[in-house]
Amino acid sequence: MPATASAAPAPAARLEAWVEALDESDVPVLARTARDVGAVTGREDASAAELAAVVLRDAPLTARVLRVANSSYYNPAAVPISTVSRAVIVLGFDTVRSICLSAAVVEALAATRPEGRVLEELARAVHAAVQAKALEEARGGARGEEVFIAALLHRLGHMVFWWRGDESAERLAAALEEAGPGADPAEVERAVLGFGLDRLTAALGRSWRLGTLVESALDPGARDPAARIARGSHALVAALAHGWESPEAQAALHGLAREAGIAFERVARLARESARHAEETARALGGGALAAAVARACTGPEEAPASAAAPEPAAGGETAAPWVAPEPDPALQLRILRELAALLDERPNVVLMLEMVLEALHRGVGMDRALFALLTPDRRFLRAKHAVGADAETLRHAFRFPLDEPNAIVSALEAGGAVLVDPAADGGARGLTPGVLAVTGAGPFCVMPLRVGRRAIGLLYADRRPSGRPIDAESFAAFRQFGQQANLGLAALELRRRT
Repeated sequence: MPATASAAPAPAARLEAWVEALDESDVPVLARTARDVGAVTGREDASAAELAAVVLRDAPLTARVLRVANSSYYNPAAVPISTVSRAVIVLGFDTVRSICLSAAVVEALAATRPEGRVLEELARAVHAAVQAKALEEARGGARGEEVFIAALLHRLGHMVFWWRGDESAERLAAALEEAGPGADPAEVERAVLGFGLDRLTAALGRSWRLGTLVESALDPGARDPAARIARGSHALVAALAHGWESPEAQAALHGLAREAGIAFERVARLARESARHAEETARALGGGALAAAVARACTGPEEAPASAAAPEPAAGGETAAPWVAPEPDPALQLRILRELAALLDERPNVVLMLEMVLEALHRGVGMDRALFALLTPDRRFLRAKHAVGADAETLRHAFRFPLDEPNAIVSALEAGGAVLVDPAADGGARGLTPGVLAVTGAGPFCVMPLRVGRRAIGLLYADRRPSGRPIDAESFAAFRQFGQQANLGLAALELRRRT
């Protein structure tokens, strides 16, 4: 917490203290998710599985991401999306990135404080983000998702400050009320805190690696049109408190028209459409309460939106919670099997297919951890390529076996199908070398070779080591079914390649 002693530290020190506190004790899950999403999507070779792994660490976050991905705004064709990997295929990598960050912000902030200033700030952020993306795309810009994120996070400092809700927030709220509506909020913030909340946004943007456009949009003198559109969209949302026909809103619309180089009439129509889309997006992200807050933000005092009169409870009432082992979901298994078949018809891709299989094993079959491993080109080592579930990165780094050292994992490459290795069963300890046990633990695990023709190229692996649950016959049968589907897909892709 920032110091409040009479010998107050310099503003820079106060700001650093806030960033450190938010990083380490207040919203570490949001900070970690933001950093990890940024790290994955900042690389040209990043895959859908790596982005999925970030999301799958948090079950409520996964649910939000998939709910938004299936919403009419993002998925107007209503293509069924049951996995994060599938979402990347249907919607694109950048779109799923923006959905992930949006869902992470709502999950971290709205789930625990779904009221007051926090809800207002989130509503303003979602509305401005949808407006900014639509305008960027309308002017022919190629940075729609980047602008969406910049607008969404334009007031991140305000959001987390009011979410924290400590004594500093109480003092600032009292000072703002005393200053009245005509005062400059930034000046009041500096007087009370020693820094403006825009500076907190910029500092968090750097610490959480949110991208340069987030910081550029905070600069009134920025020349980048995308940054100016993100900033102007927030000005529009703020002006709409006075109504669509108010001088403030009309001035904001004219400003956006100039920035985008688009006729005012078109910008005005687009803004009205985007306001409706913003409400849809908010409903998918945070349920009726957030949607109603967006609806209120889209109208002035002379208009009373029907949806704002009876807000629904927040969707699912999710709250941040410790990791919970996934339960088998036969309906989800069936949906993913259908989507795997569709993938082979639409865009055959070995890696994406295997990534979807991993999500099926984790979320559908209820395995705590799942990975696929491939043989190195010289066929000397078996090395994990991607993993999902609890401690996925730890498992991926540890799963590396030389083929010249026989063990239960290496032997599975020669198996005719899926194998359930259970150390507690009779004869189940064969091949469980110390190296294998260090990775798998003493519980049961499933393995199945991946083949192209008769040649093994790698294997699927899944276990329930983190939760210590057994693997029953039904779960093993489901694991085998998805392994068979993976091998059928590999065979079909190989046939297609040859022909």
